[in-house]
Amino acid sequence: MPHSRDTGFTLVELLIVVVILAILAAVVIPQINGASAEAKESALRGSLATVRQAISLYRVQHDETYPGQGGWAEFVAQLTSGTDASGASGTKYGPYLRTGFPQNPVTSTSDGKTAVTMPATPSGSEAWIYATGNGELRANVAGNAPSGTPYFDL
Repeated sequence: MPHSRDTGFTLVELLIVVVILAILAAVVIPQINGASAEAKESALRGSLATVRQAISLYRVQHDETYPGQGGWAEFVAQLTSGTDASGASGTKYGPYLRTGFPQNPVTSTSDGKTAVTMPATPSGSEAWIYATGNGELRANVAGNAPSGTPYFDL
């Protein structure tokens, strides 16, 4: 009587498959993490460009005056709602940011602070820092982006 062999995989075959899957995971997972950081950098660059354009348009329409001379809350209000020629609440100009002030994708917050001049390095825990004297906006984030550029210098 011939011996019948059970069909299925041997232990060696299963171990080979598991080793191959582990090698693939070791190659793919770091690439996914790197792509996530690069996506955050790209989103941050986009947010900065959008707000910087809004600041420029506000300045043109308000006789070369930068928004936010009264602090961060006023800055956000002047860019996200309508204003009159003096920058007070009104309907003549704006809103410049129709969907609200963007979050900083690195910190996942949209809080910020104002300063008369931009400091040399990021400071504090706020996501954004805005210089009222020259209209400069930066991400208030320490460290380097995946491109090697400091987040603060984007």
